Amino acid sequence: MSARERPADVITVAGCNLVDELIGRKSFSEMVELLMTGGEPTPGHTEMIDALLVTFADHGVTPSSMVARLTLLGAPEAMQAAVAAGLCGAGSVFLGTLENSNEILAGALAEQGSSSPITQIADAVVAEAKAERRQVIGIGHPEHKYEDPRVPRLLAIADERGVRGPHTELLLALPAALQRAGGPLLPVNAAGLAGALIADMGYGPSFARGIAVIARAAGLVGQLLDEERNPTARLLWDRERTSPVASVAHKAAASLEDRRQ
Repeated sequence: MSARERPADVITVAGCNLVDELIGRKSFSEMVELLMTGGEPTPGHTEMIDALLVTFADHGVTPSSMVARLTLLGAPEAMQAAVAAGLCGAGSVFLGTLENSNEILAGALAEQGSSSPITQIADAVVAEAKAERRQVIGIGHPEHKYEDPRVPRLLAIADERGVRGPHTELLLALPAALQRAGGPLLPVNAAGLAGALIADMGYGPSFARGIAVIARAAGLVGQLLDEERNPTARLLWDRERTSPVASVAHKAAASLEDRRQ
């Protein structure tokens, strides 16, 4: 069979022709939505997803970036291993708030009913958190004590794109609810808002975690390329090996091992 007679090869991704319908026609954010939902991008959602990916791509020095750089130090030939190591640090303290906020806010609205006043539902969310001796999800930040500067911008985009809904309104009511319960006034944080906005778009906790992972993977690649240009991991390792705290810890571990023997 000649090349002219041979049928053209077709690569199909999410039901679309990769060459004719996707390459050069869809942005990466549109592709993310297509792959994660299996359907055509929803107006307003793509722009919101794009904003969230930008927001959570990189946060500078975090446990994720530190462990990624240290892993690259030990395995410079395996960037993918360093990225994977960094992504393992996406948990309840860093990035996991997107998923947890999404789940808790959606669960509260489902349990209380859409006809219940938002203040009443917010009070219930705070009461449940206090009963379980955990922080109220989506509010408070270790650095931004009075306002998370990302929040107003994300809210503006959500308003522009028609994404803002009841989950976001519930989140915004939590600071006042915590105050009514005798707690401090804490600001809404960007991760909590992201989880609420994702719920308002109709997507669940796994989607929220997926957005966090995709965004941070890009940031970690950037961190590792910076590590190649400006190595810091060995300096961190050397400092820890020679610090008084590390020395005491090593001696204690050696003493414990001696006793075991």
